[in-house]
Amino acid sequence: MVEQVVKEMGSKVKIVAANVDETGDAASSLGIMSIPAILFIKAGKEVARIVGAVKKEKLLEDIKKHLGVA
Repeated sequence: MVEQVVKEMGSKVKIVAANVDETGDAASSLGIMSIPAILFIKAGKEVARIVGAVKKEKLLEDIKKHLGVA
């Protein structure tokens, strides 16, 4: 599903995936307690977060809402 969002959004957003087993320190520093977790970061600051499964339509809606991307 994330791959589909990347295709639809193109270069408008940057999507990064991380394996918390391999990047535990980074996940901890971001306060990630449950997975999946999607963080919306704008201008270097977290502006929103989704924890748990999410449908593609909801993710696209939240990208537009929180990051101002059409």
